[in-house]
Amino acid sequence: MARRFTVKGVVQGVGFRPFVYRLAHAHRLSGWVANSSSGVVIEVDGDESVLDAFGRDLTGEAPVLSRIDSVDAEPIDRPSGGPDTGTDPRPDTGTDTGPDTCHGEGGAEAARPNFEIRPSEHDPRETTLICPDVAVCPDCLAEFIDPQDRRYHYPFINCTNCGPRFSIIEGTPYDRPATSMRSFRMCERCQAEYDDPLDRRFHAQPNACPECGPSLELVMPGRGEDARERAMAETLLGRSYLRPPAEVTALVESDPAAAARWLLKHGAIVGVRGLGGFHIAADATNDATVRTLREKKDRPAKPFAIMCRSLEVVRMLAHVTPAEEKVLTSPWSPVVLLGKRRADGDPAVERRFPRGGESYPTVSELVAPNNAYLGVMLPYAPVHHLLFTEGLEILVMTSANRPGEPIVDSVSAARERLPGITRTFLTHDRDIVNRNDDSVVFVEDERVMMSRRSRGYSPYPIDIGRETVDVLACGTELKNTFTVLQKGRAFVSQHIGDMENQATLDLYEEMARKFAEWFRFEPAVVARDLHPDYLATRFAVSLAEERGAPLEAVQHHHAHIASVMVENRIEEPVIGLALDGTGYGTDGAIWGGEFLVADLVGFERLGHIRYTPLPGGDAAIRHPYRVALSHMHAAGVGDLREAASRLFEDVPEGEVDLVVQQIEKGVNCIDTSSAGRLFDAASAVLGVCSEISYEAQAAIELESLVAAGDREVWPPQADAYPYDVVETEAGLVVDPSRTIVALVESASRGDARRDAASRFHETVVAFCREVTGRISAERDITTVALSGGVFQNRYLLRRLNRVLIEDGLTVVVNREVPTNDGGVSLGQAIVASERVRRQSAC
Repeated sequence: MARRFTVKGVVQGVGFRPFVYRLAHAHRLSGWVANSSSGVVIEVDGDESVLDAFGRDLTGEAPVLSRIDSVDAEPIDRPSGGPDTGTDPRPDTGTDTGPDTCHGEGGAEAARPNFEIRPSEHDPRETTLICPDVAVCPDCLAEFIDPQDRRYHYPFINCTNCGPRFSIIEGTPYDRPATSMRSFRMCERCQAEYDDPLDRRFHAQPNACPECGPSLELVMPGRGEDARERAMAETLLGRSYLRPPAEVTALVESDPAAAARWLLKHGAIVGVRGLGGFHIAADATNDATVRTLREKKDRPAKPFAIMCRSLEVVRMLAHVTPAEEKVLTSPWSPVVLLGKRRADGDPAVERRFPRGGESYPTVSELVAPNNAYLGVMLPYAPVHHLLFTEGLEILVMTSANRPGEPIVDSVSAARERLPGITRTFLTHDRDIVNRNDDSVVFVEDERVMMSRRSRGYSPYPIDIGRETVDVLACGTELKNTFTVLQKGRAFVSQHIGDMENQATLDLYEEMARKFAEWFRFEPAVVARDLHPDYLATRFAVSLAEERGAPLEAVQHHHAHIASVMVENRIEEPVIGLALDGTGYGTDGAIWGGEFLVADLVGFERLGHIRYTPLPGGDAAIRHPYRVALSHMHAAGVGDLREAASRLFEDVPEGEVDLVVQQIEKGVNCIDTSSAGRLFDAASAVLGVCSEISYEAQAAIELESLVAAGDREVWPPQADAYPYDVVETEAGLVVDPSRTIVALVESASRGDARRDAASRFHETVVAFCREVTGRISAERDITTVALSGGVFQNRYLLRRLNRVLIEDGLTVVVNREVPTNDGGVSLGQAIVASERVRRQSAC
């Protein structure tokens, strides 16, 4: 008998067809396998029991990079002719290898099954999935470091288990002509690997070697297009003229990576082109270099991500749990936020890495100042591995972009957008078609949580597990993504960035168009945020008008909670705690400290943090002392000007007077219930941070006071400051007035800031617990969904999760999308879909 299997999911570009080929031979089945626009199609002929075993092994032994959504099996008369496209759709690989079919070893041998791999077919009505870019695999890395291997130190080594995917794809199905590798014609040896189904490079579309593939180049002043530039000082510290020795300059042609390595070791700042764009690299152990990079990038305090040579180096710098090690070394290889070890005298470091007269690498304090965490990743592209020799152990690897703009992907773009940072670039000639920045994650409760979902994860779909309407959800303003919801799957875009400039809008529109093409998508409905002036909102309105599609507006915090619900397959109403910085409310105020009862269609607002004016609007966000003054005024603190002179010594008296007048007169103020702004106020009152240079800096530095030290030994539970919960017609209102007064008194007494910060965190835990408990008792709801950027505060998240569970409640959080605004588009998509579905059912 014969059977056809259709396998859907991420099953192209991941070695699935050779896996099927080997599996068919193991089960001694005849037939064929082919890629199609809907997935992988297999027809096999054999005994029923063998076909059953084959079907089980399709999912049980699938390649590590594959992601199977479904396997449909149906009986057929016999394995038939397979896809008939009328043309030979083989990739133009530069050699004539005959029909794109691969038979078993000794194909003419009658005793062996006749199984073949057939050409890809293309059906414009169907969609296929795209694998993200992944880190170099252990097999390729072993070849990479083997001097006897022909790909020794080849920076573009890859196979079906690793390498670029999303960043090089131009169209689907995923075949070489539809990637930026189409211009590189494979040599005979690479072609033989590509054609051999028993080779792990069978149909590895980026397959190449030094003879036929991409190559590195070091672009620097005085070379190439920059021939007019004489000095190399721009590439170095900017304070001295340092010329490399002749033997190093000779390496620029013969070994660009070695020349870049020398420059980095001697204090240079170098742009490094990886999979999805450029990093700005610098020696992370060199204070002077890191300080210069901060000056050049105009980034006074925001933490830099670092890349460490090995896991052992990471352990010297940070506390690493087994779960964190697993994600660090995974194929996705994200930036992982790890708790810092103490700089000196850490017994764990001394025990595991005794100095014995030799120093071990330590990262500059300027990498992540006033922060309890380090953002760490391991080398994931082969070119990264080339940089970690000759004494380099830790490199700053920060995204090459202007603040708020997308990562740059070419030398020309870097020169245009980042001329003051570096003029030296380690680059290559394989085009980056789709930019994608590093993903950022942290681990709580042994599970990965997203802070930024991009390389390694996008565009993996999220299986919704329910029937859906086709929706394009356009997201919000900060940390934006968009979501394509189609046939029960949500394709969340890679991290786009802050929608506040033309460069980000251009990338947003480019990727929205590409997603529509790749996934054969036409929206039946467009979803947007309530805020009328966001660029994403304007895009949504314009697109809906252009396509004649209905437009659904979804409130920001409802979208946050809905994203948690859909991830966790929850349909019944939940209590939603949405704590963040900014979200447009239904009453025109800025929300951000919300207690909701929500389902996938609507919500009720049953509680919130007391409204407090934001003096100067966005200016108050940049200057947390303004928020502190507003909270102090609302709390009835006496002479604000006198208190400000004690608490905010660095703020000019005239500026304080202006802000106080704004607050007292209500001029240029907008009300907010934001939990993020409450954290800002506490941070400013305690003298932690009164002005910020990056988003959430004041709250992050306040958390770092509490979370500093041993990762697993949090400070003892502190007593909460007093607060009030007031019943009003609008619901339960948390009044933090007494908390603010207590903070002012603590700061005036000179209490230890860490103790005060711990008590403030415990206060937030306490009022969240109280309001949630009261809503649970009133509505008989026991599931609580936590979402919003404030829940990136790991101490708060851990403490609140524990106390709610102690109260008998079930707590759910975001896992596959960020809890910050990077997850809003997913919530928008499911709310819009459910509204339309229910309207259609009426």
